[in-house]
Amino acid sequence: MARKELSAAALLLLGLLHERPMHPYQAHQTLKQRGDDRLASITPGSVYHAMDRLESDGLVEIVGTDRDGNRPQRTTYRLTDAGREAFAARTALLLGEPRREHPCFPLALSQAHAIDRSDAVVALRARRAALADELASHTHRYDVVRGHGLPRRLLLDVEYDIRRIQSDLAWLDALLADLDAGALDWDEAVPQSFRDFSAARARATDALP
Repeated sequence: MARKELSAAALLLLGLLHERPMHPYQAHQTLKQRGDDRLASITPGSVYHAMDRLESDGLVEIVGTDRDGNRPQRTTYRLTDAGREAFAARTALLLGEPRREHPCFPLALSQAHAIDRSDAVVALRARRAALADELASHTHRYDVVRGHGLPRRLLLDVEYDIRRIQSDLAWLDALLADLDAGALDWDEAVPQSFRDFSAARARATDALP
C-alpha cells in the first residue's frame, strides 16, 4: 500500500526528531522558538495530531512517558528507520519537484483592475510596508544566529525568504512607481484588435473535436 504523503507539520516534526527524542509540547515550543511556524500551521493541536499520525504510521515510536508535578503526562517519541527514510524521500521530492501552488496575492492581482485605482494603490502600499517589516525581521534574525555561529546550511529556508521578499519589494516598487507616474493607465480600454483575437481563439477551441 502506498505511504500517505507527509504533511508540512509532520515533516517539521521528523526533522526535529533527527536531533533527539522529544514530546509534542517540547516539539511545539522548539518550532515556535525557531520561527518555523512561518513554514506551516503550528499549533499544539496540530503537533499532537501529527505526532499521533506518525506513530500510527510507524515513522516514530514511543520511548517513554513522564509526569512533572501536577502537569499532564508527557509521551516522548523518537524517529524510526522508516521515519528517516520517509523524511529523506519527502524532502528530496519537495526540493526537486516544482508544484503548482495557489497563493492569494496573484489571485488578487488578477482582479485588481476591477477596483478603484486609489484603493489598489493604498492596498499595495500597505503590502509593501508589511513586507519591508518582514524583511527587516528575517534579516535581523539571520544576522544574529549567523553571528553566533549557526551553520548556513541550517538557514537556507530563511535565505530563500529574504531573497523572495527582496524580489517582491523590487517588483512592488516598480509597479507603484508606474502607477504614480501614470505609466500604467488604470482606465485603459481593451482594444478591438485584442477582442477580435480572443474571439478567433475561442472559435478555434470550440471547433476542436
